[in-house]
Amino acid sequence: MPANYELDVDRGLLMIELAGVLTGADLEAFSKRLRQDPAFDGTWPALVDASALDPAGLSTETIRARAAVPRKKPVRVAVVAPADAVFGLARMFQMMSEGRGNHIEVFRRRDEALAWLASGSGPS
Repeated sequence: MPANYELDVDRGLLMIELAGVLTGADLEAFSKRLRQDPAFDGTWPALVDASALDPAGLSTETIRARAAVPRKKPVRVAVVAPADAVFGLARMFQMMSEGRGNHIEVFRRRDEALAWLASGSGPS
């Protein structure tokens, strides 16, 4: 599966890994699986590691649709995107998500993303 997650209970952190070619249908199935996990806490900040993502399957419309998903409570989301094309898509998602709840930041390096999440900057 091109999208997987881990719930880090000790840190109260949702860790998502996106890898390979990912489509809108993949993202929808992933979101459904995550929401159905009884251990999932939608108030936790999230680290989205897109280091191994191939952006070929993602359209602007898919990104727009994901950005429009309603949020129950704002959370911090750090996206790790070292590759230029993925970084650009992540920034597009960030801009399309503005004013919809979550505070999203995009980073090139995982350590910077984790530091930002640990700092508590933005909604919590």
